[in-house]
Amino acid sequence: MKLSLPAWLRAVPVGIVLVAASSCGTSTPAGPSGPPSSSAAPTASAPGGATGCDTGAWRSAPVSVTHTVPTPGLPVVTAIRTATHPECGYDRLVLDLTGPVPSYDIRYVTAVIADPSGEPITLPGRAYLLITLHEAQAHNDSGVSTIVRTRQTVDYPVLKSYAVAGDFEGVFTVALGLTGTTSIRVGELPGHLYIDVRA
Repeated sequence: MKLSLPAWLRAVPVGIVLVAASSCGTSTPAGPSGPPSSSAAPTASAPGGATGCDTGAWRSAPVSVTHTVPTPGLPVVTAIRTATHPECGYDRLVLDLTGPVPSYDIRYVTAVIADPSGEPITLPGRAYLLITLHEAQAHNDSGVSTIVRTRQTVDYPVLKSYAVAGDFEGVFTVALGLTGTTSIRVGELPGHLYIDVRA
């Protein structure tokens, strides 16, 4: 099932979104504000003339971004949403959050392992992108999950599946099953972290 995102999340003016990047990326970072590991974000015009497409820099994984999260209380992941934008050349996964965007790491792995059980997780796809949020959780104070769907198969050009791989001791992990390794783009909005995978 394809989920459409609101227009504000597909087309965000420059200066509102911070795109996270690591020094391992192949693109040149640019940006006026945020921590040293952040850079300017996608704009509302598209490559090839399509409207409503982000044009921020594509980067190679791994990506690592550090944020200071005020205490007490951890940011909570409340939903995982996906959408495909074939006219723009990317698929997108969005993590909805309460509170600030926490620190995160994004990297390719050869296998997806559940945290803390250590059990393997089988996902449709030939490459696996692991997104790890530090100082975050996806459950309430009673331990009940805040995410309705923790595993999903989709039929997008690149993104084929996702699964929550861990929610333990302030570390939340979600894995993406992709058709192959590709460039990524990461963006931050208040209450949202999104990851684009290039088609």
